[in-house]
Amino acid sequence: MSLHIPPQPEPVAVGRRRVVPLIDAAGDVLPPERLFPHLPAAELSRLLAEDGMRSPMVVTGFAILGGGKTILVDTCLGGRKQGKSGPFPGFTSRWMTTLAEAGIDPGAVDIVVNTHLHHDHVGWNTTDELEPTFPAARYLLAEKEYEHFAGGRIRHARRISECIVPVQKAGLLDLVTGVHRIDDAVRLLPAPGHTPGHLVVEISDGGRTAVIGGDLIHHPLQLSHPDISSSLCDDPGQAAVSRHRVLNDLADREGIFLATHLTRAGTVRRRGAGFTLHDSP
Repeated sequence: MSLHIPPQPEPVAVGRRRVVPLIDAAGDVLPPERLFPHLPAAELSRLLAEDGMRSPMVVTGFAILGGGKTILVDTCLGGRKQGKSGPFPGFTSRWMTTLAEAGIDPGAVDIVVNTHLHHDHVGWNTTDELEPTFPAARYLLAEKEYEHFAGGRIRHARRISECIVPVQKAGLLDLVTGVHRIDDAVRLLPAPGHTPGHLVVEISDGGRTAVIGGDLIHHPLQLSHPDISSSLCDDPGQAAVSRHRVLNDLADREGIFLATHLTRAGTVRRRGAGFTLHDSP
């Protein structure tokens, strides 16, 4: 069920760059019981009770502003492509309105990063008429991710045909490998596990670092218990390795973590065997 969208979070300053979270939708379509079905009910209830971690899931994209360019990270749910029903029952996308309210003109976007190819991260790559939504942008995607999802897997065919093929036909798609630097402050880092080519986006400038984590984390429970991967991960063990690596690095640097499905960002600090987010100054 779609819920009232919470207030848009405050932008995060990273040196000369500004990271703007842009919430598209919120709802209870993926409660913890569905995210972590491998955990016994009593164990899940106990873990959730530790921090009162029951909150609706959000779908968020991000804008990185400054440095002479506008970068978008993930394009959320998308609309009713050619009149078809939306991709995520229970959520109605309003992301193009959210972009407009943030003062972002689709024609002025320079780069679109897709952290991976799940439907709630690529939806507004294209309009309802299947044209590139950001016609002047380069769309960046991991080559390994493209090869995995474009390899004839039937259940992903619609998303590829609607959200990737039009961009590719327009000559706007760039497939990247390994660590890919966009500019002096922004780079893409492989963080596989959730999907084979899953990326995170690191912003480092003026002595500060932030990471947009895509689906490295789906629920706050995974901050305090980073070994726990969700049912949505292709390779749960590898996802946990990537999660530990990114969060440990941020904790070492007092860096900021943002993710698609978390309602807040914060500075990463260690707490026991896990991590917690603290409000950033």
